[in-house]
Amino acid sequence: MVYPANPVLLFNEDGRMFILHEPALANDLIESEDEFYEGYDGRGCPVRACGEPGEVYLTLVTTEPQEDRLRGLVDRYYTVFAARHPTRIPPQEDDLAAFIRAVSEDWIEE
Repeated sequence: MVYPANPVLLFNEDGRMFILHEPALANDLIESEDEFYEGYDGRGCPVRACGEPGEVYLTLVTTEPQEDRLRGLVDRYYTVFAARHPTRIPPQEDDLAAFIRAVSEDWIEE
């Protein structure tokens, strides 16, 4: 089994982004599978929530990065929700893993 890489970018139905720096702590943020909408690990691979309520963990859906989808979600988040961000422009790293890390380390206040 391949585990999700740090960090994980989670999105809800509205497009809000949440950053989970340690996938093993998914249970602290996600109470049940039904609460989970969409997420991507530090390599850009989609993840899903599994497990019983109170014992939720993340697992990879596929090991193929979904770069275009992930960058689109991040762009939308910065445009719609990051109103207090100095530029409202997400990091511009070309390498996907570097991009995800930069997003997770960026200062964002809604």
